[in-house]
Amino acid sequence: MEPVRIRRPAGLGLWGILLAVILLSGCALQRPADGAAPVTSPPATIASAHARPTSATPSTTVPAPSAPTPTRTGSATPAACPKPASGFVTHAPGKGKTVALTFDDGPGPADRDYVGILDHYGIHATFFETGAHAKASPDIVRLLASHGELIADHSWSHDYPTQVRGGWSLAYLRDQFRRTNAELAALTGRPVCFVRPPGGFRTDVLAAAPGLRMTAALWSVDSEDWKQPPRTTAAATNRIVANATAADGQAHPIVLMHSTKASHEPESLVSSYRGNTVVALPRVIEWYRSHGYRFVTLDGAA
Repeated sequence: MEPVRIRRPAGLGLWGILLAVILLSGCALQRPADGAAPVTSPPATIASAHARPTSATPSTTVPAPSAPTPTRTGSATPAACPKPASGFVTHAPGKGKTVALTFDDGPGPADRDYVGILDHYGIHATFFETGAHAKASPDIVRLLASHGELIADHSWSHDYPTQVRGGWSLAYLRDQFRRTNAELAALTGRPVCFVRPPGGFRTDVLAAAPGLRMTAALWSVDSEDWKQPPRTTAAATNRIVANATAADGQAHPIVLMHSTKASHEPESLVSSYRGNTVVALPRVIEWYRSHGYRFVTLDGAA
């Protein structure tokens, strides 16, 4: 880019130069204040989920969270949860083409980036939190709730049936869900109406969840972002985008992504890094939006 050249009009002399300096200084002073959310526009074109990256190093710059906006369209804070669904929910609610973005295993550090991106696009998502992580990071749960995200239950310890002596039992699941609900409700001031079992295992879940007035929810599109490397790469980001947008013509997909590493998974096998999901998320949102989907949370709010 060529430098800006200011031509001095004939006859203005020193006053003309001073006037130009003042005008340029005024422009420079119109920068956003430190800490203000960057104001950016979405790209004019939508990046294909399967497109080759334009750069070997994906950008990790994400919008900062804006001021909290807890009100979600069509959502009022209920005094109690509605009657639970009779089976597992696997499709997003609402008329027309709808998509529900969901994030498991949090709260985690990436949630701060996620909420900034969601704010930027004016949409909301559902966050399935483990009780153990919520107790360790209560500020992130409060942040998500203050921005209008739907907070849901993902058990206390995220143990699979094979990791529990004797496997999952009805009493075990009730205890896991009840403890997590109490933790999340205390942090958000809202009832917890949805639960997702760790790993999608179904043993006794439909027997335990309704008694706590919770609907059990699974997913229909898996980003498989849980197995990303502990660093941001173009290949990993592109793979997450491709998986998360593989809706196969579904009218109401529920997309599974992750906030951090589940507490039971060895760090040597599964990284807690979610930088690739952060970079992929805007492309996922733009893909669904360009294909005519409306974003909803699992309670049907927009």
